[in-house]
Amino acid sequence: MRLVGTVGRTVIAFAAAVVATYLLAAVFYTQQVIAKQSAFAVYTTAQQIDTFLQNLTGLWLYGAMIAVALALAFAIAAVLKRILKPLAPVAYPLAGAAAMAVMITLIEQMLGGGAGVIGGARDAVGLSLQCLAGFFGGLVFAVLRPSRD
Repeated sequence: MRLVGTVGRTVIAFAAAVVATYLLAAVFYTQQVIAKQSAFAVYTTAQQIDTFLQNLTGLWLYGAMIAVALALAFAIAAVLKRILKPLAPVAYPLAGAAAMAVMITLIEQMLGGGAGVIGGARDAVGLSLQCLAGFFGGLVFAVLRPSRD
């Protein structure tokens, strides 16, 4: 029975990490795109909120890719943190950040040839913000997952 509880808590922790990462990624994505357009367009607060909500629902495929990237990264982190003991406390947040960087790089190379397919990550600031979203998602996972240490 304890195994089911552990597995269930791990699944909940993972789902919370994906949601947290996706929400932050969508916020950062939206704000980066709006900031880039500020030279020729002015967004009211209501328009910014509406744009975010449209991105939140419209970027669902990006959310699915985030889930896959985090699953792979967290699995690797689970192994590495046992080998590299000093890394253990930050393994999942670092894995989340790395997952976003690798995922965006792969998307750019496979779909856009480096042309900035992910609008909110076209520059170093945007990419860093997406990685920050992954870092936060990894932190959520680290805090909520069942501790076996």
